[in-house]
Amino acid sequence: MSKRVVANRESLTRLLPTDRLDEGGLELYRALMASEGGVHLRRTAVRLFERLCEQGYMKRLSRAEEDGAETLTYRNLLTLDTITVSLPLTAPDDEDSTGAEGVATGRPDADSAPAVSGGARAERSSGSGTLTLPPGVPGAVLTMPFLRAVAASSRRTDLAGAIGYLYDLLKSTTGCDEVALAMSKALASSQAANLTEFSDVCATTEDEQVAPPQVRERVETSGEPLSIVDVRGDSKHSRYFPGSATGSVIVAPLKAEAYVYGTLGVSSRRDHAFDANAVAVVDFIAEFTAGLIKRRLEVEELIFIDQTCQIHNRRYFDEQLEREIERSRRTGNPMALLIGDLDDFKRVNDTLGHAAGDSVLRQVGKILTENARQVDIVARYGGEEFAVILPGVTRESTLIVAERMRGAIAMHSFITGSSQSPTWDLTISIGAALYPLDASSKVDLMDKADRISLYRAKRLGKNRVVMYQDTLS
Repeated sequence: MSKRVVANRESLTRLLPTDRLDEGGLELYRALMASEGGVHLRRTAVRLFERLCEQGYMKRLSRAEEDGAETLTYRNLLTLDTITVSLPLTAPDDEDSTGAEGVATGRPDADSAPAVSGGARAERSSGSGTLTLPPGVPGAVLTMPFLRAVAASSRRTDLAGAIGYLYDLLKSTTGCDEVALAMSKALASSQAANLTEFSDVCATTEDEQVAPPQVRERVETSGEPLSIVDVRGDSKHSRYFPGSATGSVIVAPLKAEAYVYGTLGVSSRRDHAFDANAVAVVDFIAEFTAGLIKRRLEVEELIFIDQTCQIHNRRYFDEQLEREIERSRRTGNPMALLIGDLDDFKRVNDTLGHAAGDSVLRQVGKILTENARQVDIVARYGGEEFAVILPGVTRESTLIVAERMRGAIAMHSFITGSSQSPTWDLTISIGAALYPLDASSKVDLMDKADRISLYRAKRLGKNRVVMYQDTLS
């Protein structure tokens, strides 16, 4: 693993996985090429790095502030290069503070205000993190008792319980009828979406949301709260709501540092139900909720994420397998377990070294995740073995998912980061068994998927899927 510091455009471009850029990433890359260098180049690079982090090709390792500078460290997950960028905390007066796609390059302006539709307005000071209400607006709810009540939620050990507590506080403070939390697309498509806490607190259908996706996406993009005082009479947003919709809505971003995890929305059946004070309260609680989510995800990464593959580890797999077996027993819906082992993987480590092997393992984890269903749980089982839990499946759908994963790996050219052999072809053998159709317990299910079915796949020539049922004939 090498450590690089961004010094100029040439050194930077050598570290970027440019072949993986989407349309938005290419736009940022073109802006990077047009940059004159210096601080502007580094700011543009950071925006591009963050884009690649969203796509899963890079990861932000750390962010630190010292002596008026912000230092960010990223890792290229394909080559394992570590990249460090240092930026001044404040942009020069003559520098454009907005980059491609409206991404802010510097700190938010202290006078920036939430977008409020229909007259209500609440201002937030980004420098100190405090909330400032316009003159004449009552601020009783932001008293110390209120702040202590919000802080009390952080003492809850479970995320669902903490957010449920904040829901109740929002209802009692603002008088709203409904509260809903929605994950961003990036969070919903990540492994974090499989966390039980998120499924307990996030609205799972559009009917449960207080605002349509177009409105939520606007709030996520702007990073500022939006208040609609009259849904039916708001010319800008009414077309997004159902024709029967009435009342008032506030939607605030779940924003922690530079990340927006989704939105928190409240609604009332009454028009003009919320004043600027309510907007400030919802925004404050949304930001606090985002902090709880960020903390939970950090704990998740420390405890349940395999640091090599960046997917769930064996500990998380064991807990979720027990939970899914219990759910299957309760609902009567079968679930399946896949155990996959990379064929002849030892040759990668022996030939190119463990850094190349780690890069390949990370890419395998990403391919398995991309070819799993939204509800499936992908984990590193150990070494070059991977496990996938498939809730609510039939034998036919289990085979379809397993074959899709096997085929995707067989078709992929894995980037090794080694000049000796820049790419490497691999295959995977997969064993599958279903509960309760094939097995009567967790131990029995793992044994039949791993020791029996996977072993048969290896013995038959590798690069194949074997269902436990097929081993009986």
